[in-house]
Amino acid sequence: MRGRSLFLRVTAAVGAALAAAATMAAPAQAAPNFKAPFPCGQRWTYSHHSQEVRLALDFIRNDGGATAGAPVLASAAGTVARRYQAGGAGNYIDINHGGGWHTYYFHLQAYSVADGAYVGQGQQIGLTGTTGNSSGEHIHYEQLYNGAGQTIAIDGVSLAPYPGSYGSKSLTSTNGCGGSGPVKYFVDTYAAAPAFASPTSTAQTGTLNQGTNYVFCKAWGRQTGSGTSYNHWWLKTDPDTGPAGQYVSAYYLSRWGNDEAKDNNGVVIPDCAGGSQPKYWVDTYATAPVFASATSTAQTGTLNQGTNYVFCKTWGRQIGSGSSYNHWWLKTDPDTGPAGQYVSAYYLSRWGNDEAKDNNGVVIPDC
Repeated sequence: MRGRSLFLRVTAAVGAALAAAATMAAPAQAAPNFKAPFPCGQRWTYSHHSQEVRLALDFIRNDGGATAGAPVLASAAGTVARRYQAGGAGNYIDINHGGGWHTYYFHLQAYSVADGAYVGQGQQIGLTGTTGNSSGEHIHYEQLYNGAGQTIAIDGVSLAPYPGSYGSKSLTSTNGCGGSGPVKYFVDTYAAAPAFASPTSTAQTGTLNQGTNYVFCKAWGRQTGSGTSYNHWWLKTDPDTGPAGQYVSAYYLSRWGNDEAKDNNGVVIPDCAGGSQPKYWVDTYATAPVFASATSTAQTGTLNQGTNYVFCKTWGRQIGSGSSYNHWWLKTDPDTGPAGQYVSAYYLSRWGNDEAKDNNGVVIPDC
């Protein structure tokens, strides 16, 4: 079933500290006023499955927006611990709220905060993904007291009894509402940047001045750059001249590299609605090692055999055996290891030497 955590037992890395998780403890310390782990106004459906040994819920979005890559927010203020568990939680965050209370957020595509950072309620801590032992993008969410899972309550209201499948119950978030408008991410731009009505438009509508500016979200669009420096991400902002809600290229960010879009603190700017990077689906004939770049030789993770998505291709070192080879490398989010890694197109089931196409024969675009 889509978007389900597949734990059959409490694994050693997470479960050693949670031996009593299956038996709910009676909290002596009042719980924080937990809010939904996703942004204000979004509606997500939730479920609990029989193989889950703690009182967790899995959430997927059902308001028309994308689950994959959606921002994950802190339910309450606290101190972040970043963790990784290949055979279970994947990339996950544990927030210590004090008084014995913790919340867990599993299977993240990427982290948005540093290990040990203190975060406020509603602050983005990661992006929704499917790392670890998971069958699809979702937020696996838990509330714990002294290491024991608790029945989840949001805005002071219990979500019990839990449904056994998606669709029957939904939750609309009040996290980060507060009347303060959209979350702003502050970035430095090294030059005055032209603004456009969309990430694909070529008709300039205004200008964002050089300096420190705020942006709201990012969307994938046409490439902007010069020579070997480029960026496909576009940032929604209110420019200094022209109408509000326009887009400027992340190429103008002072601090980051090709196809990166982060704020001044290194937080990945969330996708705008419908703005995520296009995915191309490919079949891999074997489990494949992944690397941080097309030229690296230090393995960072693994992409499992089967149907997987990739984003783009780049030329790199040759991989092959005998007369079969490929120099193309495909950017993807592997099953184990960090997101945004590279796998050799040699592992594609359908194509020949130095070819990089998806399952429909579409040439995968250059990164």
